[in-house]
Amino acid sequence: MNKKILIIIAVAVLLVSIIGVVLVVFVLNKSDTEPEIVYLEYKLDEGYSNLSDVDSNKIIKYKVTIEYTNADVLALLDKNKTKIVNNIDEIMRATSSEDIDKPNGKQRIRDRIKEMVIEVLESDEETITDVYIQPFIVQG
Repeated sequence: MNKKILIIIAVAVLLVSIIGVVLVVFVLNKSDTEPEIVYLEYKLDEGYSNLSDVDSNKIIKYKVTIEYTNADVLALLDKNKTKIVNNIDEIMRATSSEDIDKPNGKQRIRDRIKEMVIEVLESDEETITDVYIQPFIVQG
């Protein structure tokens, strides 16, 4: 009879332990999950700029999209749109076709635009996550 009681107690302790471990794992997993990041896009109008090539009439056609994660930034983007568009035009006019043709040339332009947007909005890289340029066409 003592063996039966010991076996029943052992099984009960084992079941309580297993249930406890399962509950702890589920509770800890729920609290550790990070909120899903939602990426939003702000599309600027298509732009054209002359390149800085001296002996050439090359122009660049581009359309910039700014990716951001905080919905409150939309108001700042709207408020500073003229300044951002002007600064993008200045960046493009300061770029030569040789700069574009270099390895990672287009990526460098995207990085400069992203840095400029962060500076204009007084933001950070977690809020302004990326800048896309599509289309990106050099003619001339």
